[in-house]
Amino acid sequence: MYPRRAIALAVALCALAATARASAWQEAHQTGGDVEVHADPTGIVSVRDVIRWHVVRGPLHWIDLANVEATAVVDPSVTVAAEDGRTLSARAVRREGNVVRVEVDDARSFARGTFAFDVRWRFDALKSGAIVRDGAAWRLAWSSPLATDGFEMARTTFDVPAARDAPLAIFADTGAVDPGALSTLHREPATDVLELVRPHVARGESVAWTVRLDPNALAAVVDPRVRPVPAPRAAPEPNRVREASFAASLLALALAFGILVAHKARAFAALCAGRGVRPRAPVPLSDGLRATAAGVAFAGGVGLQSSGVLAAGTALVAAAIVVAALRPPAAQHAARGPGRWLALRPDEAFERPSRTGHWLDGSTRTGCVSAAIACLATVGVAFALRRIDCHAPWLVALDAAVLVPIFATGRACDTAPDGARGAAPWLAPVYAQLRAMTSVRVAPWARFLSGGTAADELRLLVLPRVVMPGVVGVEVGCAWSTTPVGWAATPEVLVRVLDGSSAAAKLALVLPNARALPGRRPDERVVRLRPRASTRASTVALTRWLVEALTDRRAASTAPLWQGPVERRVPQACPAPRVADPGAAPSPPRPARSPAMAASKAC
Repeated sequence: MYPRRAIALAVALCALAATARASAWQEAHQTGGDVEVHADPTGIVSVRDVIRWHVVRGPLHWIDLANVEATAVVDPSVTVAAEDGRTLSARAVRREGNVVRVEVDDARSFARGTFAFDVRWRFDALKSGAIVRDGAAWRLAWSSPLATDGFEMARTTFDVPAARDAPLAIFADTGAVDPGALSTLHREPATDVLELVRPHVARGESVAWTVRLDPNALAAVVDPRVRPVPAPRAAPEPNRVREASFAASLLALALAFGILVAHKARAFAALCAGRGVRPRAPVPLSDGLRATAAGVAFAGGVGLQSSGVLAAGTALVAAAIVVAALRPPAAQHAARGPGRWLALRPDEAFERPSRTGHWLDGSTRTGCVSAAIACLATVGVAFALRRIDCHAPWLVALDAAVLVPIFATGRACDTAPDGARGAAPWLAPVYAQLRAMTSVRVAPWARFLSGGTAADELRLLVLPRVVMPGVVGVEVGCAWSTTPVGWAATPEVLVRVLDGSSAAAKLALVLPNARALPGRRPDERVVRLRPRASTRASTVALTRWLVEALTDRRAASTAPLWQGPVERRVPQACPAPRVADPGAAPSPPRPARSPAMAASKAC
C-alpha cells in the first residue's frame, strides 16, 4: 500500500512542476522585413528597416538586430505599429560589435499580436567601403540584418539621385547583371527607385544585394578612391578664327547701330527745323558722340552677354537705349500775326496729308513697315540661334529693345502741330455728321496769314438754317496743348454772338455760368465750351444742342397752312345736367378766375 501511495504522490508533484513551467512559456517569431536604402549625392546612406514580429505568447521585452554597420549612427527612437492600429514606442541601444537591441517601453503591450518595428540608422558608404569603384561605374554593396526566423518576400528598395544610367542589380563576384533578380525600376525626374524582392529568407540569413550606380548620381562625392583626379592636359590652342569673327561681328554691330542712331538724329533735326523748334535728347551730347556711345554700349553689352556676364551686359544694353532715345522738343507758343478767315471746299480742307514720312518714324506708314520688318528679322535671328544656345532667343528678344527708341521717339507727332493739317483728320468725320443734319449749315473755316497761302488753323463754321438775331457763328475746332510726351488735341466749341442781342440773352439763359470773352470785333462776345468727353460724338451732340438753342423759333415754324373751311370749331353735344345727391357731401366751391384767365378764355 505504501509504495503505491508514494508513486502516486511523486506523479502528482511532477505534474504540478510541469504546470508551473508551462505558465512561463513565451513564443515570438520574425515574419518579415522591408528595407529602404536612400543614398544622397554626398555618399551618406540612410536606412529604414521595418521588421515585423508575431508574438504568440508574450510579453516581448526586446529584439536584436545583428549585422548592422559598426560605424552607423542609430536613431534611438523607434516607432512600433501594432496590427490593431496602436502606436507603441521603443528605443534602440547599441550593443557590442554590430548588434543593435531594440527595447520596448511597455512589455505588457506586446503580449500578443503582430508588431512592426521601424528602426533607422545612417552611415557613410565611402568610409565603410560599401561604395567602391567598378571600372567606369560604381557599385553599392548592401546586406540587411540577420533574420531571426525564416520568412517570405523580403523587399529592399534603393533610392538614389537620378542619372543617365539607371541602377542595376549585379553579381558581386563577376559584375554581370543579375537576370534572376525580381526587380522593379521607377525613374523620376529627381530620383531613380530600384525595388528588389527576395522570395525567401532562411533563418540566420542576411539579404545581400550589389547594385551598379552611375557616378553622376553621387555628384558631390570627390573621394579619389572612387573618382580619381584626371591628369592635367595641355591647354588647347585658342580658336583665333572664332575670336576674330566674334570681334568683327561686334564691331559691325556697333557701326550699324551707331549709323542708325545718327541717321535718326539727322532726320529728327530736319523735321524740327521745319517746325521752328529745337530737338532734344536725354543725354546732352552732340549727335555724333551720342551715336558713337550708343553703338559702343550696345556692342559691349552683347559681347558681355555672350561671355556669360548677363548682368553687366544687360546694363550696357539699357544704357544704349537711353543714349539712343530722343525727347520731344520744347513747346514754343509764339504769337500769331494778323490773318483772315475764309471758307474752303471740303476736298481742299480735308485733303489727307501724305503719311509716308521717314522710314524710322513709327508714326508714319513707312515707319510702321520698317518696324514690322525689324520685328520679323529679330524673330528669325532668335529662331536661328536657338540651336546654338537655349538662352540665345531670350537674349535676342531682350537686346531688340534698342530699336524701341529708334521707332518710338523722335516722331513727327512729337513736334508742334502742322497748322490746319493736324486738325483735318479729326474734324473730317465731325463735318460729315453735322452736314447730315437738315437744320444745320456747316462749312470748313480756315485762317490764312496776311500775305500767306497756307492755313495755320482749321475749324468748322456751323449756323442754324434760321439764325436768331445776333448770332455770328458756332465754330468747332481743336485746341492743342503740350504733354510730357508730346502734343495732344482737345476738341472745343466757340459760340460767337453780338453783345446786347437776342442771341446773347438766349446764351446767357441756357449757359448762366459761361464766361463771355471779347471776340474779333468790339461788339462781339465769345463763349468757349468743351464737351464732356473728348470724342467726336460728344462734340457733335454739344454743337447740335447749341444750334438748336440759337435757332429763331418764330421764323422757323414750318406748320402747314389750314386748307379747310374758315370755321375750324367742331360742334359738341351739351352734357346732361348733373342731379345733386341729397345724401352726398356738398362739393367744394370753385376758385374765382383771374381777369387774365377770363380774358384768355374770352379770346
